[in-house]
Amino acid sequence: MELLLDGHPLDAEAALPEGYAVELSALPPPGAVLALLIGAAPLTPFLRPGDAAWRWRWVAPQAAGAYELRLRASWPDGRYEELRRTLRVVPRKLDQERYAALLDDLQRVGRALVFALRGGASGAAVAPGVEQTLPTPAEELHSLFGVELERLAAAVERLARRPPDRLHPGVAEVGLGRLRDAARLLALRPEREAAAVATPQASYDSYEARLLRRLLDTLGHRLEQLTASGGLPPAMEGQAATARERLRGLRALPFLAGVPPLSAYRGPTPRLQRDPEYRVVYRVWRRLRRRPQISWDAATMAIPVAELPRLYERWCAARVALALLELPGCSLLAQALLADDGEDRCLRLPEDVPLLVLERPGGALARLRYQPRYPSLTTLPAGSQSAFVALDRHTRVPDLALEIERPGAPLQLIVLDAKYRLDASGGAPADALADAYSYLGAIGTPDGRRAALAVALLYPGHGAAECFASGVATLPLLPGNHVVLNDWLAAYL
Repeated sequence: MELLLDGHPLDAEAALPEGYAVELSALPPPGAVLALLIGAAPLTPFLRPGDAAWRWRWVAPQAAGAYELRLRASWPDGRYEELRRTLRVVPRKLDQERYAALLDDLQRVGRALVFALRGGASGAAVAPGVEQTLPTPAEELHSLFGVELERLAAAVERLARRPPDRLHPGVAEVGLGRLRDAARLLALRPEREAAAVATPQASYDSYEARLLRRLLDTLGHRLEQLTASGGLPPAMEGQAATARERLRGLRALPFLAGVPPLSAYRGPTPRLQRDPEYRVVYRVWRRLRRRPQISWDAATMAIPVAELPRLYERWCAARVALALLELPGCSLLAQALLADDGEDRCLRLPEDVPLLVLERPGGALARLRYQPRYPSLTTLPAGSQSAFVALDRHTRVPDLALEIERPGAPLQLIVLDAKYRLDASGGAPADALADAYSYLGAIGTPDGRRAALAVALLYPGHGAAECFASGVATLPLLPGNHVVLNDWLAAYL
């Protein structure tokens, strides 16, 4: 038997884009009946007059992956024969392009968020042109791990040839025959042959050596981040591998074997400023501190293209956070987006605490939460504290919620939900609008009052925003097209 895909033999290289409709066909052996299953689901066959081939129509699902096809021929006497093939479903070209665009924009948004969050309570504005001055992964690799790394390596190797120049307190076992006052020890314990004596020991462990160890660790981490970003051209992969081996060799030098990395930077010492080799180390250290690594957590950057809706949802969360920070008059009181240890800055989207706590003019507070859980009012335990609840029997989990607390006013809520779906006209589909109205009517306060002020659906379109009198809005949001979101948030806040 042979299985055909749109009239051509189905081979191992066959691949279909998501949502693509195809026709599968096969000629049955004499006297046999055919059945075609994809996974465990059988397809309904059809025949054409005058044609002996059995045919099946199939629409590739909206989920990339490998799908097993089983073509089974069975005879009335109970015999059967089975042919197995695998058909790959790949993301549509548009989805692949959007996947790359979202990952690329996450880097730009991440840099802008770091600058905005470090603005603190004095304001969160991003300096014009800052993003454009930051290097690409290829430029970063060339500048940090090219000639600069060789200069650093040469300085570290010269340091490795120096003898230990720092003494640390230590204890050593010394034979009694080598001690001047051994008579007193023998009088106390005649059986003793040696004694523990405080003896200074030479060591490479110093503030400067610990800073060097931390610098090498930071460079190694930075290199892994650059190679994992996917932004390096293939021609530079060899340079990255060479730099990785160079750093591994430097970290393995004997004089750094027992030296832990520096835990807290306390500024330059005279040795860092005057020693020729350590001056090279200090120059690279300062460079890393001026331009720290900015990365997203693995929960964001490890999302495959097959799970594009989840990446879009997290990208929308980052865009909303940045739009709030850029609103005029906002003061940042607290944030959980950025983990900053000086050299590496990691952005994450925790679900258990507010991403941002902002103060608006007039004393209003706005808390941005990612995927908050609003439990059902009917199942809320007695005595539990929850500012917002679901007024029906279903727990509500919107993608983003902006909880607003104004002096002397009841609590209010603004919901933003990301939907990576489009209808035939390129707008938000009707079932997504149904979700928006459920959020609008079903989230309130424990006293039974509805609290949702507005709900915005964020979808990957290019059309105009639609704002309905009910408080529901559909906002197109893609990289490079976020003005609509900023204007909508400014209108409600």
